[in-house]
Amino acid sequence: MDSLVISNLMHRKVRTLVSISGVALGVVLVVLTVGIAHGFLSEQGRRNAAVTAEIIMRPPGSGFGLSLSPTLSMHAGVAAEVASIEGVRDAVPVGQYLKGRMIDGVDYSSFTKVSDARVVEGRPPEGEDEAIVDRFHQRNNGVKVGGVIDVLDRKIRVVGVYEPESLGRVKVQLSTLQNFSNRPGLCSFLLIKVNDPLEQEEVAERIKGRYPDYGLWLTRDLPILYSRGSPALKTFLNVVVLLAVIVSSLVILLGMYTTVTERTRQIGVLKSLGASRRWIAGEIQKEALTITLLGVLVGFILSAGGRYAITRLTQLNVELEITWFVYALGLGLLSGMIGALYPALRAANQDAVKALAYE
Repeated sequence: MDSLVISNLMHRKVRTLVSISGVALGVVLVVLTVGIAHGFLSEQGRRNAAVTAEIIMRPPGSGFGLSLSPTLSMHAGVAAEVASIEGVRDAVPVGQYLKGRMIDGVDYSSFTKVSDARVVEGRPPEGEDEAIVDRFHQRNNGVKVGGVIDVLDRKIRVVGVYEPESLGRVKVQLSTLQNFSNRPGLCSFLLIKVNDPLEQEEVAERIKGRYPDYGLWLTRDLPILYSRGSPALKTFLNVVVLLAVIVSSLVILLGMYTTVTERTRQIGVLKSLGASRRWIAGEIQKEALTITLLGVLVGFILSAGGRYAITRLTQLNVELEITWFVYALGLGLLSGMIGALYPALRAANQDAVKALAYE
């Protein structure tokens, strides 16, 4: 490494550390945000695909993707009509409501026909103020059978624990969710079990033929569909990436501009000794890229530490993908080059005589 670059970095240690921190912040912003989003979507895809039903049917106008405000907008009576279609064994309505956590409204006896979920401790919910939770929720929230949880703006007693995990972690009676939402007779979607899984595509075509406006998805495709995310999520992640590049570039720009201003006289000395414009600009760029690389490295370390803390302290799953580490490295180098461009050109174009006279 160029000894002049090292000496310049060590001469102003605090400013160097601040610049490194700014770049690291951009890296953490990108890597952790993407990791949380992809981890959440991957978890949702896995949990939604855990049911044994082959088809999910959603109300008209609904597209695939994570709804931030799932509502009961589909007539539950459609389930009986769908069940009469050739090849369909069972069609079960499910309600969902999101407020802090995803709440499922189900009829337990019907839900077991389209899912492997079974109560392994306690009993199924029977009353309006009863719920069951999965093992993960029980363990992470210290919930015991017979205890109470705050759900739907009231206290609801936990009467059982179910396995395996599927859909929301808390399940109440569908009627409980309907009464809370003041939407009697409605649900969020149908889980459809077919007689022969090998014919699920043909059955889906028959259902689509009768209900052309409804959304239909095969549960086997859910993990892939969730991993791709929704257009809104992709736009959000693109904004985060752009914001990270802007923040890192501004930090580098401010740090290197201050550096050039402070070293005006030194630049004049270098020019008087024969240093070319290209060489001076190159030294500024080298210094900026060194800060950037150190910032990216610190950002990687902080991202790994952040993932560990988030997964230990919350219920979120964070997926740190090697692809996004590579993207973060490229974005960091890009922001470093952009941020140092103007200071480097300013240093290279300084007049040697004026620079020597600078106080």
